[in-house]
Amino acid sequence: MGGIFWLSSIPGEPTPQTPDVNTLFVLIPPKLQNLLHVPMFGVLAWLWHWSLPAWLPRAAPLGAIAFLLAAGYGIIDELHQLAVPGRYASLTDVLLNVLGAAIALWICGRLNGSGGAQV
Repeated sequence: MGGIFWLSSIPGEPTPQTPDVNTLFVLIPPKLQNLLHVPMFGVLAWLWHWSLPAWLPRAAPLGAIAFLLAAGYGIIDELHQLAVPGRYASLTDVLLNVLGAAIALWICGRLNGSGGAQV
């Protein structure tokens, strides 16, 4: 989540303090930037799903909790971007974040054959 926070903290407009970091926005087309939300939040959801068994009881609905954590952070991250110069919150980005989390957890469930309850 720290990496996602760092990426979403990059100003949308070049600044003297961040000239090299702003090249990320120049080199990656906006449509591709939007689509990268899907794998990024998919990985986040998978990481939550993978790590939660160490903290929760065996009967906990890991897939649902991992989804809520990843999707919830996707919403919070978009709100965070409201405070970053040159950036804005986008409902499309929120939906792509949620889609990425859902796809990753669906894949986890299919690979486990148990509906995503264990990794």
